[in-house]
Amino acid sequence: MKWSYSKSKTFRRCQRQWFYANCVASGTAKDSLRRKVYLLGKLQTIAGWRGSIVDRVIETDVIPLLQRRRYPDPEALVARARRLYDMQLATALEHPLKQPDRSVKSFGEAYAAFHCVEYGEPPSQTELDAAWSEIEAALRNLCSMGGLLKRLCGAGRLIAQRPLSFERFDGVNVVAVPDLIAFYPDEPPAIIDWKAHAVGTMDASTQLGIYSIALAGTEPHKDFPTSVKWPAGEIRLVEVQLLLNRTRRHELDDADRASIEAYIAESSNSMLMAMGGRTGTDLDVADFPTASYDRVCERCSFRKACWETFQ
Repeated sequence: MKWSYSKSKTFRRCQRQWFYANCVASGTAKDSLRRKVYLLGKLQTIAGWRGSIVDRVIETDVIPLLQRRRYPDPEALVARARRLYDMQLATALEHPLKQPDRSVKSFGEAYAAFHCVEYGEPPSQTELDAAWSEIEAALRNLCSMGGLLKRLCGAGRLIAQRPLSFERFDGVNVVAVPDLIAFYPDEPPAIIDWKAHAVGTMDASTQLGIYSIALAGTEPHKDFPTSVKWPAGEIRLVEVQLLLNRTRRHELDDADRASIEAYIAESSNSMLMAMGGRTGTDLDVADFPTASYDRVCERCSFRKACWETFQ
């Protein structure tokens, strides 16, 4: 079983939602229900879509420049983001779920699907304008962070969105995908996490701590610039709040890491108990309870599949 921080949050919020996302959804299965659930899982809120555009531009345009010791040009980034925004907005308003037989991959970078279109009304122009303003602000703020960009330009290797996986407990693989890992020649690596929240009250220390444990526990990949495995406690953890134009360093001690390890153990054990030693088609949707709060159902991408099951 694969365990990740995002999967653990979903499981805690609603076991039924976790079941659909991790045990039913399939983009390649011929079964119509599994295909439908896969497409429902692609639905995004406007805020989530906004953040995905920022992440995409950073991954494809900013990081390669920094790897070549060049600073990004804010005007070029904004123009690139606007092209993505316009393409994806057009797709989302046409609603790709109306074409269930067309593969997501065939849309390329133009793919986007909105939760509000599937379950309500298209987004208002006010919402869309606000999303664009925040995309532009996030990218311009990043370009103004001279100290951070200088440090990243000095890295020996920058690796974005690299899945890290290792077995932590019997039958459980911990999976983590840091936004960015910066490797340095003579010092510990740094893990960078981009945040595009309008307020900085969310605590990312657990998420970043999991990333550091994963990096420390993973065997070095072939393209890692060093075979040295740094202890989790020496890996630097940096949260970059793009809309607030500030960075935050997270310092975790042994007690913090022990607490994170306990969280992983408790969460993964709960998932294994819910599965009861079964996998795939042996699992029954009725064995996974729904959320206790209606608000969770309102925001859930799998609402249609879930409710239709019991009609």
